[in-house]
Amino acid sequence: MKSPSFFGHRKSINLLPRDDFESSTLGVVLSWALVFGKWSVIITQLIVMGTFLWRFSLDRSLTDLRKEIAKEVAVIKSYEQIERDFGLAQKQVEQINKTTKEQEKILNAMSEVEKMMPGEVWLEKVTISPKEIALTAYAANLAGFGSFISQVQNNPKFNQVRVGKITSSTRGAQIQFEANMTLGDKL
Repeated sequence: MKSPSFFGHRKSINLLPRDDFESSTLGVVLSWALVFGKWSVIITQLIVMGTFLWRFSLDRSLTDLRKEIAKEVAVIKSYEQIERDFGLAQKQVEQINKTTKEQEKILNAMSEVEKMMPGEVWLEKVTISPKEIALTAYAANLAGFGSFISQVQNNPKFNQVRVGKITSSTRGAQIQFEANMTLGDKL
């Protein structure tokens, strides 16, 4: 069996008469430009449609990213109070350390004063600061007073000793005196 002649053969039938313009250079260029323009418009439309569809995925990604950022901001804000509490605790620890060191210095200074104090001298009033000790004391005799003052002056843990008011007392002691001692760095 023989297949009809139109199978495998491609012939175009143009019923319109050919024009000389189609064969001219300008006609060929114009025909080529129209075909190229048609395909460039189709490709441009495909690119625009693809970009438009890609924008939807970018919008979705942006929405997801904003939700994630909001969640992370909430987590960070939840730690804000903990951070403030930690900073406050650090300041309190620093203040406690400072106060403890000052107290140790004061206790060491009072221990030194106690070691140097002879039996003939007793204290009435003691005022203590981190830099100075002020005493109001009584001495039974002049030798006890002199011994105490000379020991304080010779002690390298005290920088300066000032004896203020010295009066005679009627409370069973011969001398009442006030002394200020500046604490040294060795305490």
